[in-house]
Amino acid sequence: MIAVTAVVLSGCGVVANIQPRNSEPPQESAASSSQEPSAQESSPQESSPPDEEGDLTAHFKRVRAADPCELVTHPTLKKYGPEQLVVRGRGMTDCQELTGYSDPAKSVYSFKIGLHSSFGERDAKDAKKEQLGGRTIYIEEYSTDKESHRSCHIKVPYEGVTGSAFSLDVRQTPPRGQEAKPWPQRCEAAKEYLAEVMDTLLELPPRKKGAVGVLGKDPCARQKEMVGALGRAYRLTERRYIGPYGCELVLANSGQNQELTVSAGFAFHVRQRATGQTARFKSRRLSLDGLYTVQNTKDLHMTRSCGNSVEVRRAANSAKNDAHYLSVSLSSAKLQVQDEDDEIKAPQVSCALTDKLTRIALDDVR
Repeated sequence: MIAVTAVVLSGCGVVANIQPRNSEPPQESAASSSQEPSAQESSPQESSPPDEEGDLTAHFKRVRAADPCELVTHPTLKKYGPEQLVVRGRGMTDCQELTGYSDPAKSVYSFKIGLHSSFGERDAKDAKKEQLGGRTIYIEEYSTDKESHRSCHIKVPYEGVTGSAFSLDVRQTPPRGQEAKPWPQRCEAAKEYLAEVMDTLLELPPRKKGAVGVLGKDPCARQKEMVGALGRAYRLTERRYIGPYGCELVLANSGQNQELTVSAGFAFHVRQRATGQTARFKSRRLSLDGLYTVQNTKDLHMTRSCGNSVEVRRAANSAKNDAHYLSVSLSSAKLQVQDEDDEIKAPQVSCALTDKLTRIALDDVR
């Protein structure tokens, strides 16, 4: 089976396997036709997913409910100067505080926390392990990091959760126009801050202020409606979270020998722009229900896809990089390739259906 993914977010996947049926009657595919399925076709042949999909699913719900920008500030940072800026990350689960003196001749210090970072056995093996406040922390060093002499990266795995860790990145930026110098105390500074905030952060306290736009939204929330929009010929075989704000639904149509992957995700971005077209890639700007949208289509022979990036909320910060975006894509591939001589070209995918799936996802945001 050929798997396809087209996701804007990275992270660790949570897979809910659903047992396939032995046979499927051949039917006209809504996804491979330019016409949308009728109401009669909107009831999918879908098995019910298990009640518990794994500890990451519940964990991601808690991550989405917390606000890292409410948690990053702590009095221990005052030693580095007054707060200058608090910036939320594009993945929405991280936030950094920039502290330092207003004098451009002084260094600026960045303390960035992340409520979810992928963490596995290889991460633990490659990192330096230490004990801090009764917990095991992992100090990472990257051979490609040109700032390693003035930065420190720490991960703390969540208890009872496999594959996810809290992360802290600390960095010193030299005064304007000056060459960067080593900061020998970088990891000691990181551990001093971490010791003060770790217990609270790992509890993932719910945000105090109401979430706006795409913040806190579950990308898998409209699963039932999305699967229904594909028609009865499609059987849901897999659902997985690609991080707290990314979801993939994998469906099979054995009668058409087609596999579809529906991807939905939320993120912060600068305004997306159409990039023109080539023989295999097309990008255009359009308006979807009055919202600024960029639609991208790809034809890579083995996979075909159509995706929409919709600006749900305009950027508000000075860098204009915090616009709220919903991304929905529909990817198509052959379910099975019988032998080496079999044609592997992917079935057609409908952008009209992608638009319909996007509107379904939008209903949960607006």
